[in-house]
Amino acid sequence: MNSDDTRETFSIGQLARLTGVGAKAIRFYESIGLLPVPGRSENGYRRYATEDINRVRLLHRMRLLGLPLAVTKPLVAAAAEARCAEIRSELLTLVDRRLVDIDREIAALRASRIEVDRYRRALDTICLNEEEFFRACQDATCIKWAVYWCLLMCRSPEFIRAS
Repeated sequence: MNSDDTRETFSIGQLARLTGVGAKAIRFYESIGLLPVPGRSENGYRRYATEDINRVRLLHRMRLLGLPLAVTKPLVAAAAEARCAEIRSELLTLVDRRLVDIDREIAALRASRIEVDRYRRALDTICLNEEEFFRACQDATCIKWAVYWCLLMCRSPEFIRAS
């Protein structure tokens, strides 16, 4: 940074404390182009301005919301020249999309839980030789038949109603 620049600047440690984002993460975000390369003081230390604090806070909030880096980059890059209302509007759009994604993930997890529960119940019903060691089992009956049983029986309307 130029010594004639009278704006207040912050060290990476100060930036980390002000934003709750670690210095290592800040350097990483810089290295992948998510944050602009900061100015440097005469001694070579990074120096950050208020706009950098705002960018890191925005980035941190979007990461907490589970937004991928690729989605956050355009908004963070445009943040320095954008108005607060524009940032808010774009952030609302991203959050709405994230909510849709979360709802899909929840639905997929519920379906997965049903399948895992059915498999568990199928495993519980298998009759097998209690004395046989798994290493000696020629056909993995203890797990194979549960899969077949679940595929056949778990799809039946009676079994589904009993679930």
